[in-house]
Amino acid sequence: MESRMDDTDKTKLGELLTCPVCRDIFKDPRQLPCGHSMCMGCLENMVDHSSDIPFRCPDCRGFFGQVVGVQRSYALASIAEDFRVISRRTNQQTKTVYCDCCTDRKTVAKKTCLKCEVSLCEEHVKDHLELPVFTGHPLVSPLGDLQERKCPQHEDEVLRYYCNTSRRYICNLCALESKKLNHASEASTVLRRQLTDYMDQHFKMLGEQIKESTDLVKKLQKDVEGEKGKAAASPLNSVTVVLLFLWFIVLYYAYNYSVENQALTEALDKQHNRVHHIYSSFAELLVDRQMKSHKHPETEEAGVLLLDLNTASPFLGVSTDLRTAERVKTKLNYPNSTRRFDVAPQVLSTRCFSTGAHIWEVEAEGYWDIAVSYKSILRKNKQNSAFGNNAKSWSLTHNGKGKLFAYHNGEKTVVSGTLQSSRIAVMVNIEKGNITFSAIESSIKHLHEFKAKLTEPVCLGLGLYRVDPPSRVSIVSEFPE
Repeated sequence: MESRMDDTDKTKLGELLTCPVCRDIFKDPRQLPCGHSMCMGCLENMVDHSSDIPFRCPDCRGFFGQVVGVQRSYALASIAEDFRVISRRTNQQTKTVYCDCCTDRKTVAKKTCLKCEVSLCEEHVKDHLELPVFTGHPLVSPLGDLQERKCPQHEDEVLRYYCNTSRRYICNLCALESKKLNHASEASTVLRRQLTDYMDQHFKMLGEQIKESTDLVKKLQKDVEGEKGKAAASPLNSVTVVLLFLWFIVLYYAYNYSVENQALTEALDKQHNRVHHIYSSFAELLVDRQMKSHKHPETEEAGVLLLDLNTASPFLGVSTDLRTAERVKTKLNYPNSTRRFDVAPQVLSTRCFSTGAHIWEVEAEGYWDIAVSYKSILRKNKQNSAFGNNAKSWSLTHNGKGKLFAYHNGEKTVVSGTLQSSRIAVMVNIEKGNITFSAIESSIKHLHEFKAKLTEPVCLGLGLYRVDPPSRVSIVSEFPE
C-alpha cells in the first residue's frame, strides 16, 4: 500500500499516461508493434482517415505495412484507470473548503475536525488547540468530502492509502490490521508446519519402537511354549518371568510417552515465544515506506506528539499508536538505523522544536528517565548517549523506589520530595532557556528546573531501565503555549 503521490510524481506519471493523439489519459490503450500506445478510439479514427496515406505511429513515425497488428495493454489500462480515479479524488479535495461555524460561510477553513465533523477557520480552530475538552479530537487538512473520505470501519480515521490488492482507499488502522493479519497467518503457517514435522518424526520413532517390542513379545511366546514341558515342575517361576517382562515393557513405554510429551511441550513453548516476538515487534510495521519516505500522519500536525520508532532501543517495545514505550526483557528485532539507540534503552519523539514554549504531559511508572534532548545526541555509546550524561540532554530520573534525581552533563542533583502521582509535566521555553519538570497531583508540584541556552531543536526523550517492576511511559498530551 502506497501513500498519495506528490505533485511532481503525479505530473510525470500523467505525461507517461497521456495519449499522443487526443492528449488525454489513455482509454482502452492499444500497443503498436513499435511499443508505443494510443487509445483504441484514436487508433480507429487514424486508420479510417489513412486510406490514401500509409498509417504511421504518431510518436516515432514508424510504418508497419498495410496490416497493423495491435494488442490491448491490460497493465497500462489498469494504471491509467487508477490514475484517473486518484486525479478525480485529488481535484475534489483541492476545492475550497469554508468554515462551518462562520455565519457568512465565506471564511476559508484551516482544519477539519474528524470527531466533530466540521471544518474550522483560523479563529474557530483555536478552541480545539487550546481547550483540554477537545483533547483527542483529530485535526487534519480541510476536507470538502469528509463523509466520503471517512473510513466505514473506523469512524475517526481518514482514507489515506491506496491498497493495490483490494483496489480501494483504506485508513491507517485498516492498513495496520491487514499487515497484522498477514503476519499472524505467516506465523500460524510456520508453527503448524514445524509441529506437523515434529509429530511425524516422533510418531515414526514410536512406531519403530512398538514394532521392536512386538517382536520381543513374539519371541517370548515361543520361549514360553518351548518351556511348557518344564511348566509342571516350575509353573510359578515361568509365570513370574513373563509378568515381570511385560511389566518392564509397560514401564518402558510409559517413560517414552512421558519424554515425548515433555519434548512436545518444550517445542510448543518455543513456538509460543516466537509468535510473542512477532507481535512484540509489530510496531516495526509502522516504519514502512509511509514513515520512511513520507511525512508522519496528519494527526501529528494537529499537536499529537509521537515516538520515533527509528530511534527506539531494541529493548523498548513501542505501542502501535506510537505514544507508549515499555521496557522488555528480550531484545526485539528492529531494523538497523543510524538514529537508533543500540545500547541505552531510550527513544526520542518524532518532532523537535526550535522556537516557542511547549508542555508535554506523560504518565510514567517504574524506573524511568524523562528528558529534553537535542536531536544530535549520540546513539551508539551507552555512557555518552544516556540522557543527562552529556551536554545535549537534561533529564529527571525516578529509580523505581520513590527517589528522584536530575541529571545534566554527568552532574547529579538529588530532588527532594516524593511522587504522589504518575503524571509528569515537562515545560520547555526555548527563548527563555527554561526546562521545568513538575508533578501533576491535586495541584502542580514543582520538582526541578534547568536553565540552559538552547542552541538546537529539542525533542522529548524517554528512558526505561528495568523489566521488574515494569517500566512504562505514555505521552498523554501536548500543549503548545
